[in-house]
Amino acid sequence: MTIKSFAYDNLKKLCLSLGKHNDALYAVLAIAMFKGIMRPTFTMMDKESDKDTKKYAAFREGLTEAIAFCSYIATHKLILPQGVRLAKYVNKNRPKELPNVSVRKVQNGLSLLSVCLTAGIIIPAVCNVVLKPVMDGVAKVMNKNKKDKTQKLDIKENVVQNVTVPTVYSPKLSENSKKLLAMVKTPVVANSSMKVGG
Repeated sequence: MTIKSFAYDNLKKLCLSLGKHNDALYAVLAIAMFKGIMRPTFTMMDKESDKDTKKYAAFREGLTEAIAFCSYIATHKLILPQGVRLAKYVNKNRPKELPNVSVRKVQNGLSLLSVCLTAGIIIPAVCNVVLKPVMDGVAKVMNKNKKDKTQKLDIKENVVQNVTVPTVYSPKLSENSKKLLAMVKTPVVANSSMKVGG
């Protein structure tokens, strides 16, 4: 068996398996998982933003996708079992000339309905309730950590304590030393009456 035929066989099996067990839930769970990983990653890779701002935004994005992931599963678990009852009800009340409705088809329809309902109503509602208090708590923790760091530095500006003023030693000069200093400080002026050349 060549590598090409091996890859083809595995791809074929994967496609057939996904086709047989196709469910809208799998698609949205995969999207929520990849968004929950990739969006915070790319947010943290932004070099222009502040470090704390990046952490806050990345945590918010990850939390949002975690809420979405759990909401999809919860609604799917609640709605999908109703497919059996709904299929029985439809088959019982259908016209005699129409064939029976398969339970699997009803469940697939309900799965799609639960995904749409979750994405459009439940996830925004849960995020509206959960995100604000959680993110407020995160902001408080981040601000507290900032304050602790600045207090550890213990920087005090314009504070001078116990400063001793040094005494300046001024030596007493003798008369000869004073005359010598006066001679050094006095500029020597050249005689301007000298003529150069004839």
